[in-house]
Formats: sequence, C-alpha cells, structure tokens
Amino acid sequence: MLLDYARLNLDDAGNPRNERYQDIYYSGNGFAETEHTYINGNRLHERFARCSGSITIGEIGYGTGLNFLHTTDTFLRDAPPGARLHYLSFECHPIAASDLARLWQNWPQPALRAALLAQNPHNHAGHHLLKIHPRIHLHLILGDIRDTLPPLRARVDTWFLDGFAPAKNPDCWTPALMQEIARHSAPDATIATFSAAAAVRDALSQAGFTPGKIPGYGAKRDMLTATLTTPPAPRPHWNNQPAAADGPIVIIGAGIAGSTTARALAESGRRVTLYHSDAHPAASHVPLAVPYLNPDSEASPDRPYQLATWHHAMRALHQYPRDIYNPCGVTNHAENPREIRRQQTLLDVHLLSADEIGGNATDLTYPRGGVIHLPALLAALADHPNIRCETRTITSLAALDDCAAIIHCCGWQQTLNPATALRDTIRPLRGQGSIYYSDSVPPGVYCGERTLIPDPANSHIYSGAGFDPEDTDLTPRDSDDAKNLAAILQHLPGAQTRLRGHFVGIRGASRDHMPLVGAIGDTASILREYAALRRDAHKTITRDIAHHPRQYMHQGLGSKGCTYAWLNADILTAIINATPIPLPAPQLERIDPTRYLIRALKHGQI
Repeated sequence: MLLDYARLNLDDAGNPRNERYQDIYYSGNGFAETEHTYINGNRLHERFARCSGSITIGEIGYGTGLNFLHTTDTFLRDAPPGARLHYLSFECHPIAASDLARLWQNWPQPALRAALLAQNPHNHAGHHLLKIHPRIHLHLILGDIRDTLPPLRARVDTWFLDGFAPAKNPDCWTPALMQEIARHSAPDATIATFSAAAAVRDALSQAGFTPGKIPGYGAKRDMLTATLTTPPAPRPHWNNQPAAADGPIVIIGAGIAGSTTARALAESGRRVTLYHSDAHPAASHVPLAVPYLNPDSEASPDRPYQLATWHHAMRALHQYPRDIYNPCGVTNHAENPREIRRQQTLLDVHLLSADEIGGNATDLTYPRGGVIHLPALLAALADHPNIRCETRTITSLAALDDCAAIIHCCGWQQTLNPATALRDTIRPLRGQGSIYYSDSVPPGVYCGERTLIPDPANSHIYSGAGFDPEDTDLTPRDSDDAKNLAAILQHLPGAQTRLRGHFVGIRGASRDHMPLVGAIGDTASILREYAALRRDAHKTITRDIAHHPRQYMHQGLGSKGCTYAWLNADILTAIINATPIPLPAPQLERIDPTRYLIRALKHGQI
C-alpha cells in the first residue's frame, strides 16, 4: 500500500511545517533541541559509552530524520567500536525524498544521509530495515502507529516521543498507545518527550512508567522523562522464539539461504562457519539468477511478506556493482487470460510506484529487477572476516556440539532436522537450466513459460528452469535442453543458437509455498501445550513452547530464493541475537517452522 506523503512548507522563521497537522517539525536549531530533549533526557551519552552489545531506540514520529541523524552522530562518537544501534522509527506520512534531500543539505553525517536516500522506502507501508552503517540499522516503520506498533517484535531500551503536539496529533499520545509502548519496552526503559501535558504524564503512569519533569528546551518551561518501573507481563505464544547464547554459529548449506544468513550474522558480530557439500550441491549455485516478484493479486495474508522481501532484496542488490547485479529490468509475460486478469489487478491496486512497476497486463515490467551473477554474489557474501567456509558433508550434528547455534540451510535435505514431523514439509523440485550462445540477446529478463536471462557480455542466454516435483536426479536431460531452446526461439524467432552448457539443481519448496525460517519447535512440547486443538481447531491458546536447543532453519524457498533470502537472513539474525525483528508478528507466524506442527495437530496428523 502506498501512503500519502507529508505536505510540507516552511513557516516565516524557515522551520519545516506539516500542513496536515498544522505543526512544525522543529524550530530554530533542531539539533540543539534534540540534544537537550532526547539525548540528555535519556542520558544517552553515558549509556552509549558503556554499551557493550546493542541498544534499541524507539521513536514516535520520524519526520525529517533529524532525531535519527543526530542520535547516530552521537552514537558513533560515544559508543565503543563493538556496540550496535537499532533505531526504530514510526511514521504515517513520510516526507518525499526530494524534500528530505533539500532539508539535509547542510546537516552532519553526509555518508549516512547518502545511504538513507539510496535506501529510502519512499511511501511504501510496512517495516523497512535500512542498513545505513555497519553498526547502525534503521527500522523505518511506515503506517498508522495504532496498526504498526502492536505487532512489533522488539524490546526497546529508550523512547523518543516526538509525534507532533498532543493537541495536534492526539492519536500518538493515547493511553492505549502508552500501554503498547510499555509492552514493547525492556525493563527500566526510559522515555523523553518535549511534551509536559498532564494527560501524557497520566497515560505514562497508567502504563507502568514513573514520569518526572525537567526543564524544557529554549523557551519551553518543562518536558517529561520517564522510566519503566512496572513492566507488563510478557505475552506467551508459540511464535516466541529463543535467542542463541554467545558463541560461534554453524550453517549447513552454502546456497543463497546459507550465504545471506552467514553474512547477516557476521555483520552483527557473530563468528560463522559455512559448510558447503559437494555431495548435495545447492540449487542456487547456478551462473545466473533472477529475484522474482509475483505477488498475490488479492489482499492475501502472504502478500505483505512477498512485498517486504522484494523491497529488502532490492535495497540489498542495488548496492552491488554491475558485475554482480545488473538491474536490466524483468518482464512477466502472461501466458493465458487468467494471468492477464491477475496482472491487470496488480496494476490497478497500486502496490508499487510508477518507477517500480509498468508495462501492461500482458507484459508486466519491474524496472528494478534484473540479473544476479550468482557465483560472484555468493563469493562476495562469504567474503567477511567473521565467516569461515569449509567444504564438508555433515552427516551428524554430534560433531557440532561446541557451537552456539546450528542453522539448517540445506535446501530440500531434511535428514538432519531434529523435528522429524517437519521432514515432509519441504519437497524436492528439480529444475534444469540451459545456457545457449545466441546472436540475439534480449535487453532484459523475460519470464514466460521459461525464464530467459540475458548475458550480453558473453552473447549468452540462460533459459530455464523446469519444475519437476519429487525428482532429485542431477543428470542433465536432452529433453529439458530442447524445451529451454524452444522458449528462446518462441521469444526470439530466427535467433542463431548453440548449446554452451546446462545446470541441474534441486530446489527445496515448502508445501504451502512459504519458507521455513526460525527456531525449530519441539513436537512433544507442542503436543502438550496445544493438545486442545485436536478437539477444537478454532480454540485460542496462547502458550510458549520449547524448542530444540540451538537448532534453527532457513529452508523451503523454492524458486524465490534470491528474493526471500535477504529478509529471511535478517529475521533469523534478529531472532538469534534478540534484536528487533524486521517483520510484524502475523507475518512472522506465516514463516515460522512451528506453523506446520500446529497445523498438523489441528488436523490430527501428530
């Protein structure tokens, strides 16, 4: 969904003003105001200086980004080199990138500002993780905070309440919202706000905070600070997943799932051993690949995840040079009237902006899509001092007892999964791609019955791949080469071609077409805690479950690995490190491996 942009102008004093709320974002020296109100109000200089791990800040009202930029500037000056900052900021009406660039011209941290503009999610509703510095993650959460805060999965250490004045924007200051802020706060979390309104103070008190007044900034007499002294009880749920202890991590499988996960963990400070098996080659060890977007045309429960992974993959891939990712565009060709109707619906509902989707119902185009040179990408992902690569086929988990976590990223292979009930949730899906020399190469990716991927530097076209369920034969077949060639000639009649090679891979596709990402639940615990679902599948039960110690998975991506893997890797890293999870709870439940066990229990299958 696309949100309305903020309507912005400057008041007589030159301060940016939001016309919707008839209020200014800041007055005069906004950085001095932020320093007094939020940095000093939350004692952040001293807290940053003694931070040994990560600290999480939540902000109500991203606005111009001034609070964020000043906070990151402070963090980089005060915090030790190993510290990391997660900054969660909520905004309902984002400022357009062109307006931000104009406001930011003389602001500090030019490298961070450039990264923010390059990764700007514009007006796309949802949770957007922006990696703007190796030690700083901005979680920009766009939409009505009454909808976006409750499903957040995070524990915030300190809050900036800056959602315009309570009289101008009362929805950001309600008792119900303060209760949600308390529920998402760590013990002893602090709050600072420019407001000194009695209603705000009372709402904070009712939510379990102990508020107090201190002098406000400039001509403002008072402002509020608060500390969470009576935290609410945590809410149990089968989707509450355990973090891992400190220590090294093992990843089994070095395809796109394993490699993105290794990189995300390594960048978070974890040491990782990434195992590749020659006996079970990854399906993503193919020369060329495409990050696909093919969202549900209806407002399905899966569509928010599909869009979130696409935006996150685009932010990641567009930072690579052209020899790794070439954004030449992707065209999805509708093969039948049903597909034409579906693609017309996608154009009509305006899920993406005009520079992100185009064409027509027959040939729908995604200009930011393109070609991934996978060997180069996988090598770049593994090139990190915290990652050690090893070629070895793991046949038993007993040899991995000295690690803090084991992550299963082995495609369709499930023999090592400690939850035997999960082993039939992923099926093998054979595909054969063919590389042809051609005197005619399409300018961009063309997705029809087969996907045609251009490699103009070598005068090659990669065509493929088929979908052969329950087939694990790695032997190339002439019949598949012939089908791939026919797809080329159908799109490029008269092209002169010659077979240069082929690749056979076995994808791991989940039964419900959604990946399995997260901690591996203990079946006996689920049977015990949720047994009543056998008698009443609609019964509401909220209980925590036990999980297999140290065991996590990132599998079942099917043909969407190059799209899904990036966000999945950051989700899994957040679970393991107990940092904010960049996906709302309802969507997280849809990729949690435990969903299959809950479903099997309801159907009487376990």
